[in-house]
Amino acid sequence: MKANIFNFNRLGLLFKRFFAERFRTELIYWGIMAIIFMFIRNLLPLMAMLIIIGGLFYASRFFKEIHTPGSGVAYFMIPATQLEKLIVGIVMTSFYYFAMMIITYAIGNLLGTFCNNILASMNKMIIGINIFHESTLQWKLFNEGFGNGIFPNFFNFLLIAFLTGQSVYLLGSIYFSRIQFLATFFSLQIIQFLLSIVLIITIKLVLGTFNFNISSDDLNLYNFGKIIGSIIKIVIWFIPPFFWLVSYFRLTEKEI
Repeated sequence: MKANIFNFNRLGLLFKRFFAERFRTELIYWGIMAIIFMFIRNLLPLMAMLIIIGGLFYASRFFKEIHTPGSGVAYFMIPATQLEKLIVGIVMTSFYYFAMMIITYAIGNLLGTFCNNILASMNKMIIGINIFHESTLQWKLFNEGFGNGIFPNFFNFLLIAFLTGQSVYLLGSIYFSRIQFLATFFSLQIIQFLLSIVLIITIKLVLGTFNFNISSDDLNLYNFGKIIGSIIKIVIWFIPPFFWLVSYFRLTEKEI
């Protein structure tokens, strides 16, 4: 019975199918990413945007084939369970993509620093003008602090933000039949607006006021913030599994 639900052999064949169909595309894509990282290797905000936004596009298009009659029927006819197909989707859009981004960042950082220092030496000897300046190898993606008390460092924040975004947009790729990225994005804006209203009402009920001035005699807001921070630390890691679970149920009930 368990083999009918999950089987490692079928799962391996699904991964093999993925790379067999997209090997050349993946190779070109990651080559381009490595080149981009060569130029933005020390620009932390741009690197974070590239990793997160690139990942969202990647996740939002993963299940695009299930929304057209021809490719959708072929996909659902693959002799594998929906759980196995979803696991492949989760692994490829979340863990594989993030790992490849880190690898291409490392390659781009090494090559970019090496090429920069070579050019700096050449233009100093030949031209005599310092157009390029020698620089030491930096790993800002790993070493940069974050300092907000919830995440220990920037890399930790980037990882959970990435996984959360991927889980949401993977669900969007299953749920929406067209323009999955934009449809998911606008849906999130609506949800965020509604949650903001709920948060404002909650603060009003708990504190009884919208006066956020903290004094030595009134630390209600400070204590409330500490409580919220503790809750965020616990809840935030449950967000990706929640959306993956919803994605499973949505995929199982999907019809062509």
